[in-house]
Amino acid sequence: MWYKSDLDEELYDIQEEVELHEDRMRFAAGMSDFFFIVLGVIVILILVLLLISLTNWLRQDIRSTILNLNVR
Repeated sequence: MWYKSDLDEELYDIQEEVELHEDRMRFAAGMSDFFFIVLGVIVILILVLLLISLTNWLRQDIRSTILNLNVR
């Protein structure tokens, strides 16, 4: 036979399990956010380096083109 105290304990245990599961999910979501932010920063840095490399290459190419035009 079920008593009110048994039902209360059962509900408390279920609520505790749900809260524990929610805490784990919040932690996992926070860690994934952290890793994706770090990954995004790394990608941005790589893109900035590629952009700097491209501008340096373009500057050198323009200089060599102008020098070749002046020689002729």
